[in-house]
Amino acid sequence: MPSKQRIELYCLCWNDARMLPFFFRHYDDLVDQYFVFDNGSTDGSLSLLGNHGRVEVTHFDVSGDSFVEEERRLGDTMWRNSDADWVIITDLDEHIFHPNLLDYLQRCTDEGVTAIQSIGFEMISDTFPSEAQRLVDLVTIGTRSPGCDRLCIFNPRAVTGTNFTVGRHEAEPVGRVVGPPFPEVLLLHYKQLGMDYPIARSAELRTGLRSRDLAEKWGVHYTWSAAEIRHKWCEIRAAAGPVPGLGILKDVGPAEYFADGRRIAQLGSFDGAWYLAAYPDVKEAGVDAFSHYCNHGWREGRQPNFYFEPDWYRVNYAPTLAPWRDPFGEYLERGESENARPSPRFDTGWYRAKHGLAPGQSPLQHYLANRASGLVSPVPTFNVAKYCYDHPEILASEADPFEDYCTRPTRPLAKSRNRALTQNKGQRSR
Repeated sequence: MPSKQRIELYCLCWNDARMLPFFFRHYDDLVDQYFVFDNGSTDGSLSLLGNHGRVEVTHFDVSGDSFVEEERRLGDTMWRNSDADWVIITDLDEHIFHPNLLDYLQRCTDEGVTAIQSIGFEMISDTFPSEAQRLVDLVTIGTRSPGCDRLCIFNPRAVTGTNFTVGRHEAEPVGRVVGPPFPEVLLLHYKQLGMDYPIARSAELRTGLRSRDLAEKWGVHYTWSAAEIRHKWCEIRAAAGPVPGLGILKDVGPAEYFADGRRIAQLGSFDGAWYLAAYPDVKEAGVDAFSHYCNHGWREGRQPNFYFEPDWYRVNYAPTLAPWRDPFGEYLERGESENARPSPRFDTGWYRAKHGLAPGQSPLQHYLANRASGLVSPVPTFNVAKYCYDHPEILASEADPFEDYCTRPTRPLAKSRNRALTQNKGQRSR
């Protein structure tokens, strides 16, 4: 094998003959030994497994009232006797991906990393692939799937327990658990391969659910009707886009692709409370505001706070910005340091000079942290002291005075924005 490290893969199998060739094609250059736990496949899977040469098959039965619970138990135990450098815990339709995974794992070993969390994507194609190639070369679009953000690779000599929840969606590993500074390994879930495949696969997997699974609604998506599965497929297809490291983004690695989100989180310029108030559909869905923004929101043109307008910024300062980049991340990385404005509502250069901020300080972050004090204004034309004097309830409620000014019914937002736009004529664009 090309790696000096021993890598073992552990997974469950049940009638996965269509997926197995793609599975081996993806992992054979990485994995030294496969350990497959089969639940009585009858579709030819056992023959494919037996003919491989590096596969050890173990039969398992579900003796209790839950297939999902048995799957969780196996996830916690089937790797326990491993002495490998790394073990991969996955399903047959989950392909762990990094542009240079072997080099990355060696780097993790050198840096003392012992547990790696994935970044999940739901991959999709119009038909089930037939070419004898890797799925990462054939199916290269998908949508972010936080449900596939899983503990997927770890050092079994350092991690002594995984403590997976049902579906392995979460884990509480114990032992010497050290993660990388940020995740950059993808978990590509290849289930939505045409409409017919998920319909047929769900019907098959539905028969394996036991009484507790149905009572707890574990694996409930396997009980969907064909019409519901088609509807879900259409939703995913409509939202799908290029995935880092694949297809047209082949030269854009996950680390670079997700750098904007890390930068936004580090600088604290995302306003979660404002985001949920501005986009009630996100609040109603009960999802984390920042995760929604990073995974979907910015691509939909949603703002991270009241002061950053992505379309306006792109037109005025970054017309050639790559479509996979979040304009707000670009603003924080480059634009703000050059005194670009996030929108007509905030004058970066003026604010920096007014408050004597050092070159490395973020004017927008400073303003967002101090706006409720009534002592700072985002633009020179707004008299924050007078406005707070005229509206004392603003300070009492710790609201943003300028946002209140812009959005009051008696002061339509359009008017204030037009005035700011007029004052902003002649600014440098990029």
